[in-house]
Parts: sequence; C-alpha cells; structure tokens
Amino acid sequence: MNDEQTQDLSELSPAPEDNLPAVHDPEVFWDSLAVAAPDEAQLSEAKIVSATRDHPAHAAFDMLRTRLLQALSDNGWTRVAVTAPTRGCGSSFVTLNLAYAAARLKNTRTVVLDLDLRKPSLGEMLNIEAMDDMTDYLSGEIAPEDFLIATQRNLAFGLNASPADNSAEMFQATMTTDVLDELGDLLEPDLVLFDMPPALEFDDVLAFLPNVDAVLVVAGGGVSSAEEITKVEQILSEVKPILGVMLNKADGPVSY
Repeated sequence: MNDEQTQDLSELSPAPEDNLPAVHDPEVFWDSLAVAAPDEAQLSEAKIVSATRDHPAHAAFDMLRTRLLQALSDNGWTRVAVTAPTRGCGSSFVTLNLAYAAARLKNTRTVVLDLDLRKPSLGEMLNIEAMDDMTDYLSGEIAPEDFLIATQRNLAFGLNASPADNSAEMFQATMTTDVLDELGDLLEPDLVLFDMPPALEFDDVLAFLPNVDAVLVVAGGGVSSAEEITKVEQILSEVKPILGVMLNKADGPVSY
C-alpha cells in the first residue's frame, strides 16, 4: 500500500474521539437546576425538624431515614411512595422531614415529587412558588432541568402549581413512566420520594404504584382507625411491598 492509499483510508476513518460514547455526569445536571433555598425560619415554620434539628423529633426521622435507605439498598430500590389512609395524617410532613434527613447525608441524592395532584401542598409548605404544573411535566411538555428546583446540592423538588382532577389517568399513561425513567437516568438519585394523596380517597395511589419500588404508609394518631390502616395495607401490599407504617401525631415517640 502506497502513501497516497494510506492517506485516503485515514480520511475515511473517524477520529478516535468520535467513536467514544457520550459520558453523562449527573453532577453537571444537578448543578444546572434552578435553586430556591428556604431559610431556617421558613423551614422551622413548616415544621421541617430534620432540617433545623431544633426539635427532639428529628431523631425519629434520622432513624426512619437510615432504616429506609438500608432497606432500599438491600433490594436495589430507589422509589418510595408516601401515602396515608385519609387526609390529616401528615404524609406530606413526613415526606419533607424524611427528605431533609436524607439530604444531610452528603453522598445521598434525593428527589421529591408532589404527586398529590388534586391538592398539592409541598410548595406552600416550603414557601417556594411552583411555576409549572406537574401534569405538564409528567406529559413530557417540560424538560426536567426546567421543572425541578434544588434546595440543596443533593435535594431537588418537583412542585405543582395548580391542582388537577385527572391524576389517576395521568399516572397510568406511558409518558409518565418514560418521564420518571428519564429523571432517574439524568439525576441518578439514591432516593425518590413521591408525596401521594390518601390511598382510600381515590384510585390515584393504586394507579401510580407500578412506577414505585415500595410504599411507606403514614397513619395519624387520633386520625387513622385500625380498620383503615389494615385496609390500606391489604390493598397496597397486593401490588408493592410496604416498608412500614409510621405513626404520626402520636403522644409518644414517632414509631416505624
């Protein structure tokens, strides 16, 4: 083979770097998110004791965090739905405190989505104005980097600007599954918490369960009856594992 032939072949061959696959860096994606950080006074007002650690109850959420992450790690899971039998049990309160407890572990990435579409509350609790609708995000109309808000370098929220009454149908759409898979691929979170509506109110939770790995049930002391708790466990455990039942608003220590 002469020099001219060698030159021609090299021109046809791609440069070595062109053959290399694109490398995705989740840190770069996290850094691209909009930032809104509530101050300690706002977090304290929202009773997010895990962030301020100014209330003895934070220890209970630390315990819940550690046991939850251990269970997820043992099973290779990341996605947890947080629900309650009925309204008034404090499942959103538990979701936020668990999220902030997990975020204190610097190497743990946590994402929280407000999926109580009929009555969203996380934005108001955090004193962060939600700019977009969760339905638009789940339908693929908004890119995750334009929708998610980071309150810390390892904690991001998907908030909902307005309620919707078609949540059960939205949760069963193929696009919702695709959007959640994309979120996992881009952010590579260690924990994804879905703040869900009450399990006995509508079929929203049942409709969404195929998208999660397990469920955490929050029962309200003085609110939830033993019959309601048993009914929720029976209904949900037929679809996904239940990690535990947490008693909130109890006279004694929070249990798990």
